[in-house]
Amino acid sequence: MITINPEKLVKNASSSGELIFRGGLALQAELGAQNVERFGKFLTTPQGKTFLLQQTILQAANPKRKKLKDPDGKIISSPYKRTRIYNPLAPAIAKGLPQEFTSQKPNRHLDVGDGSLRGIFRGIVGRSIPRAIQENVVRFFDNKLNKEIDLQVRYGGSKGDLDKYPNRSGALGKEVKDFIKFRIRDAVNGKYIIFPALLSGITDNSSAETTSFSYIGRADKVYVYGGYTRSISFTVQIVAQRKSDIPIIWEKINYAKGLTLPQYKKFLSKAGVEDNTRPVAPIVYLTLGDLFNNAPGFFTSVNMSIPENATWELQEGKQVPHLCTLAFEFTYIGKENPTMTSIHYDNISKQFPSQTEPLIDKLKRGEIPTEAQVKGAVTNLKSSSRQKLSNLGND
Repeated sequence: MITINPEKLVKNASSSGELIFRGGLALQAELGAQNVERFGKFLTTPQGKTFLLQQTILQAANPKRKKLKDPDGKIISSPYKRTRIYNPLAPAIAKGLPQEFTSQKPNRHLDVGDGSLRGIFRGIVGRSIPRAIQENVVRFFDNKLNKEIDLQVRYGGSKGDLDKYPNRSGALGKEVKDFIKFRIRDAVNGKYIIFPALLSGITDNSSAETTSFSYIGRADKVYVYGGYTRSISFTVQIVAQRKSDIPIIWEKINYAKGLTLPQYKKFLSKAGVEDNTRPVAPIVYLTLGDLFNNAPGFFTSVNMSIPENATWELQEGKQVPHLCTLAFEFTYIGKENPTMTSIHYDNISKQFPSQTEPLIDKLKRGEIPTEAQVKGAVTNLKSSSRQKLSNLGND
């Protein structure tokens, strides 16, 4: 027979700590130890084993349901079910704690799995809850996974304001940060086409244009330099991870295909008559990491291809593939007069040792500074002059 030892309880009774623990801390500790011992002995009896089996069956038959929402805020029709497994250590730990620690007592069950054996195993190893709906290939490349951010944003923008970017809902604001910056700005209509940076096949080709002449009596030719052409090509993988992505990505694909076509704008003649039949060339600004930052140019080709193994949406009105590839051919115009010592890449050039060297040191060696260095020196001179004037005013 399992009994309480009253002698130990009376011996440990004390007024010390009675303000928090009834009968004192020593009394509560002894009472808890005896309760754990009693319950442990009970579990080894036939009645205790039957109790464990009953609790395990009852908890497994009482699943916990939790409603989940998709990224658009809609409740999923089939709520996610999690299996409850009885935890035999919970009552033993609870009996060892005084009533002042009721809120700290563990639950009698563990919520694991999805009702199947595979789900229970996943729950035991720590993967009971499936990945969030937004944790997919597109979201994987998001550098702020701990925030509610979706890289698959809408087509949009504000004409004349390069700092307003669309988000998934279409609202304009701050840029949704990806690991690698990638966006196309339609300079004519003031809209952004932004895809998650699933890029491949990036090539940057610069070629000189020359004309050759042959003279009588000479075997070699004479070459006259005529100019140069720079083209950048790259490929973007477009993926629809869920049904709500389909209209978003195909809208952007639609307008990306239009970047090789003109936009007809209204013009005023000298007589004040409007003529809206004149085309405007499709100029764009390309941003690709820190190689090209709002680099002006135009697309000579935009090719879309669909892989043979791509799955399609079957709903009427949305029967399009979930996966496709866009291949771009971009002709680079640039922001400054092109020379041999020009800046051919944008933000990364600010880290070049030749660009960070003080201008005065180059002049002392008799070297001709680049246009970018002269602009930087002028900017620094203006800043230092303003600072000196501000200091004089404070004095």
